[in-house]
Amino acid sequence: MTGRIKLLCLAASVPFAFAQSNRPATDATTIRLLISEVQPGSMASEQYCTLVFANRRFHSEKAVRKVGKDHDRKIYEGELSEPDWNALAAILDNKDLQDIVVPQSVPPMVMDNVHTYAISVAREGKYQNMEFLDNKSRKPYDAQLKPLLGWWKALRGKHMTVSNADPDPKCALDDTHAVFAQ
Repeated sequence: MTGRIKLLCLAASVPFAFAQSNRPATDATTIRLLISEVQPGSMASEQYCTLVFANRRFHSEKAVRKVGKDHDRKIYEGELSEPDWNALAAILDNKDLQDIVVPQSVPPMVMDNVHTYAISVAREGKYQNMEFLDNKSRKPYDAQLKPLLGWWKALRGKHMTVSNADPDPKCALDDTHAVFAQ
């Protein structure tokens, strides 16, 4: 639907505010990986977000959003199997992925073909943050990201039981930067 402007609120970014508290971090609260994707559609968008903690636990959310609000959100929690954990560790520890440096940019008010990914990987006391607003911005890094995105899609494709857990604030989209998609 070219010519029409559709509101895709909240797709600009996932806040990377991993606030430090006065209590020491534990494996149950230490994030190894945060990965989020927003797939826009003509009537609604889908958001996927997964947090993987240092103790192999994960928290995953899938939301259908309309006009910037959750229409439906499902939450899944569990523990990664030993093979899944080892595969993820090998991917995250790969030097090619570690060497990615994505320049930060301010998203334009209007974009074509919006398809955002936000990825944060724990790296020696800090986070490697990568944000891609569309497929074009991700293209130079496709070879390095392919194993991680493939692992994540395989995890999302597994049967998981819906949890009664609350949404994690780290999966909340930034609603201060609305992006309009053509």
